[in-house]
This record gives sequence, C-alpha cells and structure tokens, in this order.
Amino acid sequence: MGRFLIFLAILFLIYFIFKRSISRFFGIGRPRASGQKKGPPITDELVQDPICKTYVPKKEALVYGKRGRLFYFCSKECLEKFKEKE
Repeated sequence: MGRFLIFLAILFLIYFIFKRSISRFFGIGRPRASGQKKGPPITDELVQDPICKTYVPKKEALVYGKRGRLFYFCSKECLEKFKEKE
C-alpha cells in the first residue's frame, strides 16, 4: 500500500510539473504578476450629468463651477436646466 501511495504522489508531481510548463509555454492559465498582460488602457474618466444622469467622458463634458464644486454636463440643454434650478 505504501508503494502505491508513493507511486501516486510521483505521478501527481510529474503531472503538475508538466501542466505548469505547458501552460507557461502556451500562455494558458493565470497571468503571472511580473508578465501580466493588460487590457486596453483607460483613456478617460466618466462623469455623471446631474440632470439626465447619463455618463459622459470627462474630456468631452461641459463644465460648470458653483461654490467651489465642478459639475459636468452632456449637453447645453442639461447645463441650462441646471442653471434654471439655481
């Protein structure tokens, strides 16, 4: 019985080493921390329009400052509605 367990342990070790070397060779499995591939870069932060609640890229939004706070809008119409509510 003891020899059988040692044989199974050796088989498992061989399987583990083989699987790990194959996955590294083909790039399969979990990405490694040092060589981790990244997705596409995030180009711009999204901000929410306070009137219509849509999200707009920050660089494309209309900006309005009030009491030291910045508000971002998707269109002139939303900006005008915000100003009317003041």
